[in-house]
Amino acid sequence: MSSNEVKRRAVPKFTSFAPATPAPEVDSEKRPSTDRGSSRNLEKKEDRERRHRHRNHDRDRHRDSDRERERERDRDRHHDRHHSRHHDRDRHHRRRSASPASQSRETRPPRHEPSNTSQSNDVFYFDKKEDPLIFRYGGNERSKIPSYRRFGAGKVIGSPGYLSVYFEGSKEVFTIRGTGEGRGNGSVFRDKTLMTWARAKGANAKHIKPGEGDGNGGSTAEDGDFISLEPPRKRQRADKSPRLDGGDKTPDYRSIYGKAKSEDEESDGDDTSSDLEDENKVRSHLLDMSAAKKRSLELHRQIKNRPGDTKAWLELIGLQDTLFREQQLEDQSIIGNQAKALAELKLSLYEEALPHATDISLKETLLNGMMREGEKVWDPKQLAKRWEETTKTDPDSFLLWVSRLNFELSQVATFTYDELKSVMVTKLQSLSQVLASASSDDNAVATLCSQLIYVFVRLTCYLRDSGYVELAVAAWQATLELNFCRPSNASDFQSVMEDFSDFWESEVPRIGEDNAKGWRHFVEDMGAMADPPEAMTRKLSGMPQTRDPFKAWASLERRETADARMPARTLDEGTDDDPFRIIMFSDIKDLVLWFPPQVLSQAQPQLIDALLTFCRLPTAGLSSNSRAKYSALKDPFIAPRGQAFESALNQLGRHDASISVEIERKPPLFRQQGGNMALSHELLFSGQDWFQYLGQWSDLSKEADGEVEPSWVLETLRYLVINCGIEQLAEYYLAMAWLNEPSGAKKVAKGLLKRYSSNTRLYNAYAMIEFANGNVDMAEKVLLSATSQNSADSQLLWNTWVWMHLKAGKKQLALLRLLSSVDSTIDVKASSPVSSALLLKARSRFSTKRDYSLSSHQLEPALQYAESFALLEYLSTAENSSSTKSPSQGNIASALANIQSFATELSSLGHQTLHERLLQTAARLLYHHATHGPYKPSTLRNHLHEFIRLFPHNTLFLSLLAWAEQSTLRIDDPVRTILRESLSSTKEEDTSSQGDITAVVPIPTHRFAIEYELLSGAGLRPVGTATIHSTKAAFEAAVSDPSACKYNVDIWIGYIRFLTQVYLQALALSSSGSSAKTGTRESGRKKTDAQAASALKALKDVFYRAVAACPWSKRLYMEVFSVTATGEPGEPGGGGGGGALVKELSSGELRAVVGTMVAKGLRVHVDFEGFERNWKVKEEEEERVRDEKEKAERAGKEEREKRARLERERRWDLEDSVHRDRHMGPERGDGRRGNYERYGDRDRDRGRDRRREGERGFDRR
Repeated sequence: MSSNEVKRRAVPKFTSFAPATPAPEVDSEKRPSTDRGSSRNLEKKEDRERRHRHRNHDRDRHRDSDRERERERDRDRHHDRHHSRHHDRDRHHRRRSASPASQSRETRPPRHEPSNTSQSNDVFYFDKKEDPLIFRYGGNERSKIPSYRRFGAGKVIGSPGYLSVYFEGSKEVFTIRGTGEGRGNGSVFRDKTLMTWARAKGANAKHIKPGEGDGNGGSTAEDGDFISLEPPRKRQRADKSPRLDGGDKTPDYRSIYGKAKSEDEESDGDDTSSDLEDENKVRSHLLDMSAAKKRSLELHRQIKNRPGDTKAWLELIGLQDTLFREQQLEDQSIIGNQAKALAELKLSLYEEALPHATDISLKETLLNGMMREGEKVWDPKQLAKRWEETTKTDPDSFLLWVSRLNFELSQVATFTYDELKSVMVTKLQSLSQVLASASSDDNAVATLCSQLIYVFVRLTCYLRDSGYVELAVAAWQATLELNFCRPSNASDFQSVMEDFSDFWESEVPRIGEDNAKGWRHFVEDMGAMADPPEAMTRKLSGMPQTRDPFKAWASLERRETADARMPARTLDEGTDDDPFRIIMFSDIKDLVLWFPPQVLSQAQPQLIDALLTFCRLPTAGLSSNSRAKYSALKDPFIAPRGQAFESALNQLGRHDASISVEIERKPPLFRQQGGNMALSHELLFSGQDWFQYLGQWSDLSKEADGEVEPSWVLETLRYLVINCGIEQLAEYYLAMAWLNEPSGAKKVAKGLLKRYSSNTRLYNAYAMIEFANGNVDMAEKVLLSATSQNSADSQLLWNTWVWMHLKAGKKQLALLRLLSSVDSTIDVKASSPVSSALLLKARSRFSTKRDYSLSSHQLEPALQYAESFALLEYLSTAENSSSTKSPSQGNIASALANIQSFATELSSLGHQTLHERLLQTAARLLYHHATHGPYKPSTLRNHLHEFIRLFPHNTLFLSLLAWAEQSTLRIDDPVRTILRESLSSTKEEDTSSQGDITAVVPIPTHRFAIEYELLSGAGLRPVGTATIHSTKAAFEAAVSDPSACKYNVDIWIGYIRFLTQVYLQALALSSSGSSAKTGTRESGRKKTDAQAASALKALKDVFYRAVAACPWSKRLYMEVFSVTATGEPGEPGGGGGGGALVKELSSGELRAVVGTMVAKGLRVHVDFEGFERNWKVKEEEEERVRDEKEKAERAGKEEREKRARLERERRWDLEDSVHRDRHMGPERGDGRRGNYERYGDRDRDRGRDRRREGERGFDRR
């Protein structure tokens, strides 16, 4: 290479860009293989020349001559290598498929070398800014990484040989070798374990001679980016030249195209085996694929052949989450830019599928999914514009209307209470008109009823959360009166509303109030109607004892909210100041529901479940639609409150860190109101030793929260059961009455049994209540009386009786009691041995009854006989079971096998609710077996894992698994793994269902994930000391996804209270001035101060995010003004350590919070501006009185000091006179008396001065 070729070419200077110095252009075919090394040597010499310019001219001349000689040697080497390249060109083309790296090096364009003047080192440089694309693509940009190769077969320097690095595609991945895997010596043939395993598999070791380009420099990380997957169709056969080393060509056994052959075999079988090789390649590639990838390929082919298959499009879109997660690291969440990238991918698929959609319902689902993903990608303005365009194209779509409503509710910038209320009222009226004119099509009418009830629930919950609780309660009172207590002649809607207006304006007791008799009684017997209730008087309470006006206003606002939970009458006290307390008929005329008589029977059960949803209670399961029972659990706007979640929040900060932690098994958290479980009688009346479907009002409802008054709910349920004849609700009402007033449950049960004397479930419920209250004898009397009636569903009573004996530890008595349901002649008290014939008879009877009931679609009796059969197997085969080690235990394996066989049959028939209830019975039997003696933990875990696989969102199974795993010292956490899978799993029917208008993952699953972190599910830490980062991650996973809990107020409030507790703990450490992890007090203080500041910033950010997501919730705004950590009566914040935000936010920020509530139209009872003015006047008056009092006290003090000083001077004068009289007498001469008087007066004056100084010093002290 000549010196002219080394010179860099000049770049033309244009005004549009700065001049750059490109790399020298050298022909890739003529460039020698060592030109990079020569150029590097040349640059080193030139750099050395610049560093030593101070040397003399003679040395420069000698160096120039040496450089010329070096260039001549380079040209000679270039000529030799160029000649050798032409000589071996054919051989090189024949072997290019085996070494694609060399081909890529030859065809690679010249590398751009940066200028030497810009930076002294072109390989290493500092980058102080992070690359956001690293997290998205999982690694650095390979074009920016210099070429390198690893030495030592991927071993890590300094490691004992168990750490290694390998390439997975173009990524470097660290791995840990197992014991005996490689031995860290880099050779597989020296590993005896691997070689023994290989010989057992029939593999033979073959030594491979390295081929061309397989040396140390033949493969680099950069050259490994490309591997050809296509076999060459035509191969060069003419060139038989020897290798560079003179040896013959050996078969390459590392070929990715199967077993390598010799050259002669390749030439003979090339044409006949190419298709077979391709087929083997595809088959091998498919075997390495995951199930999701295989399904994705099938869906792609299906969509390509039939683009109009919308269900295939929806399934493919649903698979993207699984495919994206397979590329992630284990335990890595999809957040931030990754979530946005996934949303963009799914959005493109939605847009591609929409033009091919022909079915209207499926097209609505596509549009709804596209807008849901667009919410993660588009900005608010663009999203609002797209919503306008989407709703105009399909204005009658209910699914799109609900999604648009959710979007408008979450826009804090444009949200107003009146506007959104008008939107829902308009939709309610339009659906009512459509229902009134609907045809007799049952499916269309049922759909209209469900939609109408859903809009009504959303409207009343919206009114309740915005602070208008009395208006929402009045709307429900009117709706229940119109649809449950209507007169017999009520048919026309217009005339009915006129008559109902008279009933409402009369202000007689309405449904849910004391002495209410209903609208029907008002119309039929006008003269016998009760008088309006007496006027309500307000409870007088003093002002809060605080100097902070915001705390005082918040306390007064909560008291007013608690008093305004029911509609007021005209004569009630306090209505003059607050006219919204009185609800006129004109206020609710457009809010009520009216169902025509032909659809009233199917609408009433849905209305009752909707009423319970409005009251923040779990549904009673009265609706025949199985999906409707769980819709409230998936909707963040109407989901019931979680009792376990509230309990976990209330325990924040209530632990003593100084107490040593003992690893002990704690019982599961049985209070699961708001959980995701299949409703059954054992969940309603279980007591304290099993899971509870309902909870006490005192644990959930607080007056200051503005929730519905509990007494109104209980009275309404009683009225519906007793007066309206809703027998299906009787068991639910009895459970509510027992939980909230256990002593009065007996009276309620007797009243219900008098009304429904043949209801077996009520007898069973009454017996379970007496047993839970400790009255075992009374419970057995009730069961004995009920079983003697021989009703069709009496097997339920026998099962309850058997469980009572099992809980008492009487296993033999339980077996005899179960067998007495088959043979009534058995003497249970005699405890006689059981014969095999009787056991065989009982098995046959239970099996026959179970199968017959299932075939005749009598699902409830079939489930009861299945439970009896399982109990019989558990109790009767204990003697033959080797797993039984306690007298109180039975054969759990036989019982679970019996349940599993019937559960499989139920699942195949599609009875999912019945299947879930049967598995809950199995879980109950498992828990009883594990708590009454030794057991195999693997048996418990395996069955619970199977139950969760079938029902991944059942909180009962999840709670039992957390209980089972808490005593195991494991590095991994299987509960977190299962929760992660449950939260990320989506079902196909939920993705493509028209009726799925809410989140796919139920909200109780997110709540349980947070509870598990808050309560330290592993049991290795005290309650309330959960890991901060893991708990924050659980909260973030819930509130980050719009389809999950982003719009759930309870989750946001829990997040705020948790961060408040974190801040208070950091603040306590900061105030103490010491830290356990720092060496000095000063460094510890700085660290804790930084932690407290960071915690406060996170708390503020989460609060503003919550307001932006849920601007309609008054309870969320009032969370800022939580006062105490223990919770004053009627005030929230029991577990959140309240007071942090109201103390740390400035007065301007607090005024902005109150101003936002007023500007958005939320209900505010106490005007803050007027209250603040009055507060300032009051403060000024109190300050003036305080100043006057202090002034008077100072004047009195000065007067007292003056009198005391005069008294002391008078006493001193008296002492002086006494002293003078004592020392002066008549016998003394005049001369001596004069001297004494002269010197005595001087000494007396000095002594008096000293006494006065002493008195003043004492006064000063």
